[in-house]
Amino acid sequence: MTGLRWVLPLLLAVTGVASAADLAAPAQTLRARLADAQVELILDPGHAVTLAREAQATFGRDLAPELGKVDPGAARQVAADLNAAVRAAGQDDEPGFAAARTRAWTGLLGGTYRALESAVRKNDVAEARRWLPLREYRPANRFTHLNADATEAVEALARGQAGVDAALLGVRADLLDGYQTRLKDALTGLRDAQTQGYRIRAAEQTALARGYFEILAPAYREQRGEKALESARRAFAALPGSLKEVTGLMNGFRAAPLSERERARRASQALRYLRLVPVEYGRGVTGNAGQVVVKRDLEITEARTFLTAAGGAFDDLAPLLGDRAGTDAARGAFAMLAADLDRAARKENAPSAAQVQQGVDALSAQLSALFPAAWKRHDASGDIDVIRSQVAAAVRAAGAGNYDLAESGRLDAYATLEGGPEARIAVFAPDLKLRLEDLFWNGEEPKGLARLIREHGDAKAFGQTQAALESALNDTAKLLGTDVAPAAVATNAGVIVFREGLEAVLILAALMGSLRRENVRHLRRPMWLGAALALGASVLTWLVMQGTLGLFARFGEKLSAVVSVVAIGVLLVIMNWFFHNVYWTDRMAAFQQQKHQLMGGRVKGQSAQVLGLVVLGFTSIYREGFETVLFLQSLVLQSGTGVVLAGTGLGLAAVLGVGVLVFALQAKLPMKKLLVWTGGMICAVLFVMVGNTVHTLQLVGWLPVHALPVSLPAWAGLWGGLYATWEGVVLQVFAVVAVMGSYFLAEGLKERQLHRKLTAAASR
Repeated sequence: MTGLRWVLPLLLAVTGVASAADLAAPAQTLRARLADAQVELILDPGHAVTLAREAQATFGRDLAPELGKVDPGAARQVAADLNAAVRAAGQDDEPGFAAARTRAWTGLLGGTYRALESAVRKNDVAEARRWLPLREYRPANRFTHLNADATEAVEALARGQAGVDAALLGVRADLLDGYQTRLKDALTGLRDAQTQGYRIRAAEQTALARGYFEILAPAYREQRGEKALESARRAFAALPGSLKEVTGLMNGFRAAPLSERERARRASQALRYLRLVPVEYGRGVTGNAGQVVVKRDLEITEARTFLTAAGGAFDDLAPLLGDRAGTDAARGAFAMLAADLDRAARKENAPSAAQVQQGVDALSAQLSALFPAAWKRHDASGDIDVIRSQVAAAVRAAGAGNYDLAESGRLDAYATLEGGPEARIAVFAPDLKLRLEDLFWNGEEPKGLARLIREHGDAKAFGQTQAALESALNDTAKLLGTDVAPAAVATNAGVIVFREGLEAVLILAALMGSLRRENVRHLRRPMWLGAALALGASVLTWLVMQGTLGLFARFGEKLSAVVSVVAIGVLLVIMNWFFHNVYWTDRMAAFQQQKHQLMGGRVKGQSAQVLGLVVLGFTSIYREGFETVLFLQSLVLQSGTGVVLAGTGLGLAAVLGVGVLVFALQAKLPMKKLLVWTGGMICAVLFVMVGNTVHTLQLVGWLPVHALPVSLPAWAGLWGGLYATWEGVVLQVFAVVAVMGSYFLAEGLKERQLHRKLTAAASR
């Protein structure tokens, strides 16, 4: 019986898929036969008629009976259009055939869309699954991907996770968005066909525009009324002569409903893509106004592509904006920038990088003024599309042999990740964060993008890494796929601050814990000074990054690696001095006088110690502060300063609480136990710091990577600095052994010195 509980749902799922395929397959057969017939009208008109009749027979046998049950009018109209297509093929009428076959296809799409809506309204999931595959998608490109929102909505309805109204909204948002995009493309194609004098293509695009509009007609009526719909239908019927009128009637109309989250996502994309335009353009040109030289055509192409993407995102939002004059002005600014970049592509009076930057700044200000505050809230999931496009640009540059540009594109993509989505996945999906880091940097299988660029890898290797990155980014998008509550953002901020601050507090608490005696207490001050300077530097970094996040974020890991190495180096030096001049002299009262001489007798040596403690205090805090600033900045963009500061305050309170607790415990411990405890604490902190630093050095390619034969959970790296590489584990063990060896060496030397002095005293 247990097995049947699994088999039955599986059989039902397979049956559902098969039923859906029973409608989708003949529809695609019909479309393919009609497309082939269009070609055969040029080569073999007789065969074209045969193909058209095959399409007609497929519809009558496999589709008409099902469509007739739910939309008899659509079934009759498609049949009539197919009859017209057969007649046009028999008369060798290419434009007439193109129009008839297109009317038949869009009529079928309209009927199946209405059938799908009807099934969802009835909460008939099985019927909805049958009609759902018979659809068209929004055309995919490097900036937009096939949208499965309708499928997800139907499946959520099936699982009881969404009601009928929510599922219907998801279906409409997905399909109507796709059909309106195709309507826009058809109008553009019609304009181009008219300009170039292509009669057949003009007939096809005219029929497409009319057919897609009929699918959108109910939404048009709902938004603008019955009279406006009648006027629009008359204008579409008068195409192609009424193209300008139709374009005007469609301005400001959006059939697909957009959720607030989707609006914020597209607004984020528009602004993000726009900011990438001057970055790419600046890499492609040199010289000032009037003397601009285009040195890299690929970068000009990338700049134009990003501008097009920004314009597309804006076009999706423009109908929802109430400021008609403002949207028209923004469209004009987009057109002016496009014209500037077109001149650069033709190498005719190209604008300077500064001029393009000024134009983008002005347009960004226009968009910011147009977009409501809710839209301008940073949407981390919207960054995923930007990251995809930047990765694709890097891979294309590598394919063209421009490896320096590929590396710049990779850094830009990683900066977008680090300045946005990583703040959340670092907390809730550390395994995913590690996978993305390996793929962006120097992973083994598949090879990381940084390694491939450095090694000038082949196209196959780049393709494998790009596919793996796409999969990881899809997982990231799923993680970011729900709206973020303020409480969740505050929690994220608090966890980030606590995790990053804890490591720094442990270092300071461990080192300062043994500087409580009066004769060495003054050495705590330089360490506190260094920590205070680091906090000030972190605040300054925050302020600078508010305006120039990308400039700093693209080198974040490398800067973190440098700071980490300095921190470990200073820590080892200070610990060596600590063991030889504080720990063991404190334990041996016989050498108190010698300790006073060592600690206070040589000004030069004392100055070096003070400077070392200042540097240690600074590096241990700023190393964590820099990364924390990156994460918190992204959360501010996402949910506002107030929410993030609230979470930051909670995290800081927890860190301070831990620090006070550590100091309070140390104050109550006997000195000998205190020294042993803090010594072990220092070793633990050093172990974690070395592990994290080695991992960062491996990320940026400054250390090799040799994997252990076992895997380690993500929490081991997050809290213990333990990563499954030989380099990390060996260096961690070596660092601890070196410290403990220093202890035993110092202890042995002291014991031998004491023994010799006691022996000499006894012989007197």
